[in-house]
Amino acid sequence: MTPQRYSLGSIVLHWLIAAALVFQIVFAESLEGPRGPDLFARFQLHKSVGITILLLSLVRLGWRFAAPRPAPVPGPKWAMTLSSVVHAGFYIFMIAAPVTGWILVSTSKIKVDTLLFGTIPWPHLPVPAAWGEPAEFLHHFMPNVAIALFVLHVVGALRHQYMLGTPILARMLPGGQGKAMGAVLLAAAIILGSVLLGKIADPKASATAPTKTEVVAQPVADPVQTEAPVAQDAETAPADDAVAEDDTPAEPRTWAVAPGGSLGFTARWNGEPVNGSFSRWSANILFDPEALEGSNIEVSIDLASVDTGDSQRDGTLTDSDFFDTSRFAKATYRATRFRSLGGNRYRADGTLSLRGASKPVPVSFTLDIDGNRARARGTATIDRTSFGVGQGDYASTAEIAGPVAVNFDFRATARD
Repeated sequence: MTPQRYSLGSIVLHWLIAAALVFQIVFAESLEGPRGPDLFARFQLHKSVGITILLLSLVRLGWRFAAPRPAPVPGPKWAMTLSSVVHAGFYIFMIAAPVTGWILVSTSKIKVDTLLFGTIPWPHLPVPAAWGEPAEFLHHFMPNVAIALFVLHVVGALRHQYMLGTPILARMLPGGQGKAMGAVLLAAAIILGSVLLGKIADPKASATAPTKTEVVAQPVADPVQTEAPVAQDAETAPADDAVAEDDTPAEPRTWAVAPGGSLGFTARWNGEPVNGSFSRWSANILFDPEALEGSNIEVSIDLASVDTGDSQRDGTLTDSDFFDTSRFAKATYRATRFRSLGGNRYRADGTLSLRGASKPVPVSFTLDIDGNRARARGTATIDRTSFGVGQGDYASTAEIAGPVAVNFDFRATARD
């Protein structure tokens, strides 16, 4: 026998897709403005919801043929034809809209990895770049078609319910038998809730939340202050930094970095700070305040361990436009020249090797030694453009500033 109502699976899928579509159309209004952390996070959510709609729509289409459904409501030929066109149009839109968005992302000059809700990797489509422009046109035009289909769908349902006396509304709501007004109110609540959520959703808060490894012991130094004059020549350096008071020169000590240290950075995207850190790094330290001439430090950083609190942004940073970790897995910093700035303050003049480029980078730091234990905290500023970090549209400093502040804080134990 032909059922009088849709199955529970059909009802759930219908309203999940309806709510997601309304949210997506309303939320799309916020995808304008200068590029930055906020807009990045919004686009990631927009992509995640779009792929979810695509998957749900495919399931709904399969369910339509597998599960029995009520017979079409009889009526004039024009009305039944229009009803079929509207339903077919919805299926086309529900699949074509996310697919065109997927093509748009896949053909973009700037490749940004997609992780569904920051968790599940989603691949790019292997399509020609020429598909990008028509896909962009269709993707931006389709919401207008969806709104028109929505109006026709609602008008048709209300016409049957209140003008023709056909209790059609209750067929698509659980427990709605004979409760037309309850069905209308529930449907309105679902749609209005989706509209409100699309207006107030702010994915930036979770996308830019600091990570557990992000420990900043001191404020990041002003870039002007970190760009101090270069190290003095030997003849102009203070005598007590170069020569010990007795005839036996002091020997630098070897230090082992203790677990729990942090190596972080702060970049600015349209004026907004983006904080990040590296969870995997190591350091070989040979240092003593009384033997600066023989001291040296070498730090190795695993660039793939970058963590900015947003896994999709982290994927972009490791791609070819930024760190290009497939070619340059590590960055290294080596320093062999040090000078005392008074008290527990020091300056290292070393070389940073990043993405195949090597540039001098001074580092200012404090060192507090208590017997065989020590704590080092410091800052530096590097120009990302000098190392080619940021290719294509990202090479411009109009949106992502060139200077990047680096900070570190760790403890170490002397080995001898």
